[in-house]
Amino acid sequence: MKWIMKDPKPGDMIRVGLGTIYHFGIFVSDEEVIQFGLAPDARNLLPDSEVAVLASDIDTFLAGGFLEVCEFDRKERKGHRKPKEVIACARSRLGERGYHILYNNCEHFANECLSGQHICEQADSIRALFRNLPVVDVYLAALPAEGEMPPLDCALRQQDIDRVTAPLLRRQKYHVWRLLEYALQRSFGLKSGDLIFRKEGERYFCEQAYFSLSHSGNALAVAVSRAAVGVDVEQVSSRDTERLTRRVFNDAETATYAALPEAEKAAFFFRVWTAKEALFKAENKAVFIPTEQDSRQGNVKTYEKTIGGEPFYLSVATETTERIRLYENVLL
Repeated sequence: MKWIMKDPKPGDMIRVGLGTIYHFGIFVSDEEVIQFGLAPDARNLLPDSEVAVLASDIDTFLAGGFLEVCEFDRKERKGHRKPKEVIACARSRLGERGYHILYNNCEHFANECLSGQHICEQADSIRALFRNLPVVDVYLAALPAEGEMPPLDCALRQQDIDRVTAPLLRRQKYHVWRLLEYALQRSFGLKSGDLIFRKEGERYFCEQAYFSLSHSGNALAVAVSRAAVGVDVEQVSSRDTERLTRRVFNDAETATYAALPEAEKAAFFFRVWTAKEALFKAENKAVFIPTEQDSRQGNVKTYEKTIGGEPFYLSVATETTERIRLYENVLL
């Protein structure tokens, strides 16, 4: 098998170089190239759950790169479908989802259409790229109703949860950990039984990735990344924010709060509070002193969310806020 820059024929497997990796597809015509998602730059960081098999014209497929056509020797062609069958197979999968950069990507798709084999020759290069991509994935879920809570794989965490006497807090701590397990497998392909955790003081750390947890009321939030990250979610309530500002705000924040219309003060309080919490977690400081944590310093992004019919503020602190991907309404 070799790759050549030449005009493709219907049913050919084609590719385009994207730095150190390639994007693959099945050529039908200049107006129709069938592929598993567009080239990464062209699909604008869609979450994997939204990447689907689709058809585009050749220019969209190439995204400014150079076309290469796969040329096989006689022995390799023996196990291949005929060109019309390759095209029919590719078209039959239009709209299919289940993309994963390591285990079910555009090269797997093209090879399956061509020969029925689920293979990816550039797996090592993809793994190297995957390890270095600045991923920041945030998962939101509603707290499940009361029910059975089977033991966690992390015995240390399970012991901590078993010591919690308040029923609501125990459920929050248990299910936010389940959400973490889901997030680490969904974002990084890490299974719960393979995760290595350690505890320093009251904090947990994972050897394979950075993470941050938060829960409030019926909301659970987890952020996972390859770099330091912090997340905080808070339910908007009618608590006395005026009194709490003295313990939370610095002088500049207090002045801004005082100048706001009464109707806007609660929202401002929760935006600032969640931002400070998220920044504190991302910076991994030993002691949280809210008045010394400036919500305007550092990279943090804040969202208004409705979870289970209730309003919340969610803040995520990370050096790459433009890479944040939100996965909402996760079912546990």
